[in-house]
Amino acid sequence: MTTIITRLFPDEAAAQSAVDRLIFKGIPKRECEIVLGGDHVETRLANAQVHATAIETYRKKLEAGHAAVVVRTTYKPLGAARLTREILDQRETIDAGDVANDFFVRSKPQKATSVLKDHPHFLSLSGIASPGLITGGMGLPMLSDRGAGRSLMRGDKRMSQLFWPMPLISRKRRSLSIIPGGRQMSKAFWPMRLVSTKPRRKSVIPGGGFPLSRLLGLRTTI
Repeated sequence: MTTIITRLFPDEAAAQSAVDRLIFKGIPKRECEIVLGGDHVETRLANAQVHATAIETYRKKLEAGHAAVVVRTTYKPLGAARLTREILDQRETIDAGDVANDFFVRSKPQKATSVLKDHPHFLSLSGIASPGLITGGMGLPMLSDRGAGRSLMRGDKRMSQLFWPMPLISRKRRSLSIIPGGRQMSKAFWPMRLVSTKPRRKSVIPGGGFPLSRLLGLRTTI
């Protein structure tokens, strides 16, 4: 909602002083307007959004040399309508009689202007190119007819071969050990066999199979 506040002042200088004070207090300059007498004064009052019941009274006052101040207050700054009334009522004004000097109007939504002058749709190809893909309108092919190469470099050579002349993959037969001769690493410092072929025993004590209690002569049952 927008609050329209109108006041009559003795002359243009008094009206301009009041407007300057409103702007100093934070009221947007674009929302303050001074209307003076002259040609088409009724139309100018209506365009300034003076209430219909006050236009005839204001016209007569302006023809007598007075000036009208019209302020269209919104929610910016906070309490703008109250602040405007306080500032205007502290100054010398002209009594306009029983007319609407303070009223509400419904705010109209602001319509964004179009980026394109001749078309309201943003990012549209209408009037710019024929319908279809953007690349087609610019004459750019999307796919290449060239065959897929094995390398980005010309001559079908791999990049690594420029600085590494040796082959990347060895053709030699795989061995079981990295030590020449095929010996396991453990055999180099441990000459004994790693795995025994003897049959497994039930006890680690030589003599086999006797519990420790028998060796010490102890009874195992009560």
